[in-house]
Amino acid sequence: WSALDVLARLADPSSVPVFKSRLADKDPFLRRAAAEGLGRAGDASELAALEIGAGNDTSQMVRAAMAFALQKLGRNYIPRLVESLDSDKMAAQIAGYLLELGPPVAPTLVSHLQDPSPAIRGNVATILGAIGNEASLASLQPLTSDKDRDVAQAAARAIERIKASPPKPRSIP
Repeated sequence: WSALDVLARLADPSSVPVFKSRLADKDPFLRRAAAEGLGRAGDASELAALEIGAGNDTSQMVRAAMAFALQKLGRNYIPRLVESLDSDKMAAQIAGYLLELGPPVAPTLVSHLQDPSPAIRGNVATILGAIGNEASLASLQPLTSDKDRDVAQAAARAIERIKASPPKPRSIP
């Protein structure tokens, strides 16, 4: 798994045949790395398999990896990724994906600040603190008064972080 994970992070197109061969592996860690590798390499040849896996794989981490790959390949899978921010078990993996996707997804994340789940609101606020820009501030401000104390603190920290960071280019929605 470690070797495939490294190849997936490098995302060299010469590794695509290896990713394809492991996309349906019995080991969920290998399926996860294979999906990530295909997405990062920009290989859309397995879109159907990724779409099926994003909805039906038996492993939550693999479903998330496939959703990430589909997002990297130009599909709109941010809502599917954000759903998993409700799970303590999945939050770190999803946050890593959203941070990797970077500032271009910030405007899409803003609508999830209104999610009924405090875990999702708080995690999205934290992620926006890292990838958001001045445009995110107006959406984060109301959360500083959120009824959930953790969400309010996450929003306040996100605002401080954005204000302290050098200006980022605005994303085009």
